[in-house]
Amino acid sequence: MDLAPVALHIAEVHRILGEKLETHEIFRILDKLGFDVLPERGGDADFTVRIPSWRLDVEREVDLIEEIARLHGYDKFPDTLPAYAGAVVEQPDAEKDNKLRTSALALGYNEAISLTFISHQEAEQFSALPVIELANPLSEEASVMRTSMVPGMLNMVAYNLNRGSDNVRLFEAGNVFQVSGTTAEQLKRICLGATGSAEPPSVRLHQETRQEARPLSFFDVKGDVENLLHPFQYTTLHFDPQTADYYHPGRSARAVMDGVPVAQFGQVHPTIAATRKLRQDVFIAELYLDQLYRRDLRQVRYEALPRYPAVERDFSFVFADSIGFEKISQAVTALGLSQLRSFIPVEIFRGGAIPDGKYSLLLRARFQSAERTLREDEVAQWSQQIVRALEALGGSLRSR
Repeated sequence: MDLAPVALHIAEVHRILGEKLETHEIFRILDKLGFDVLPERGGDADFTVRIPSWRLDVEREVDLIEEIARLHGYDKFPDTLPAYAGAVVEQPDAEKDNKLRTSALALGYNEAISLTFISHQEAEQFSALPVIELANPLSEEASVMRTSMVPGMLNMVAYNLNRGSDNVRLFEAGNVFQVSGTTAEQLKRICLGATGSAEPPSVRLHQETRQEARPLSFFDVKGDVENLLHPFQYTTLHFDPQTADYYHPGRSARAVMDGVPVAQFGQVHPTIAATRKLRQDVFIAELYLDQLYRRDLRQVRYEALPRYPAVERDFSFVFADSIGFEKISQAVTALGLSQLRSFIPVEIFRGGAIPDGKYSLLLRARFQSAERTLREDEVAQWSQQIVRALEALGGSLRSR
């Protein structure tokens, strides 16, 4: 069977290969492969190449050029960077993404990547969002687009635990998917997973002493979440117990920034931990980047150390157990005291003369001005405002 001849342009060989091969070298290679090269009579080609009957894979000029390059030797072509006439386009949230990733790495977390597919069962267990089903799923375990990053994070933590890694800190940045009307939406998330000691594995690795490490707790994860949220501008940040069902009911919290939920975190519910055979307490955190990225990053500004002394006042109050520090802090913040630099809990006490269902809390207010020394009557007036605000919450002042 005779195959159709192929026209060969020497200039095209040079253009594609990026190097000018001698014509006799091209002839030598094609002849060695069984091709007959004939001068072109008429037309714009330089030569016509007859294709042997056993080379059914050669149909076009570029196929011939590939054969020439293969026998000439790919290693003989000089290394050059491809031409690029475009411009680097930075994504709108690139700076915020980089800030969060850098912060997570600094806290001892390693970045991980999981599949964006989960099972129907996991989708129902970890989210109430409507799912996007795959047309041709590989298996039931990967049949829908993920509506939560928690299943993938728990799988990765379990994978490490099952291979003898007791101290695990991972984070993943990605998208979750949901149906909105007739369209699909992608929502950006960051998910943290941690178990083991309170100190990051890198710190434990370089410690000289091998004393038993303190286990990771809810408050360690809360501190990590606060560190990740701190670079963003906000007025108020408080925490409440409104979290999903897959969190431990007494060791989880939701972060609310200026009235908008931006994260939830805590220990995995014992039932889920037992089902997934997690042999240690595992903590997870989810940050809602679609909400968080609506805020600007804080601008770093120089501020001189204060020249004038600070004034501190302590308040000892008895509150009902239903009144948490978040409510206390919000009540004091609402006063708008411009010279109030901090208001923190110092000591908590239960029992003794304190009735059941109540607790005693020692609070410390710190006042300071950058322009002058504060007067005693000013501090007394602000202190009275604080006392009235806390009494309005049902608190009773133990001593004046």
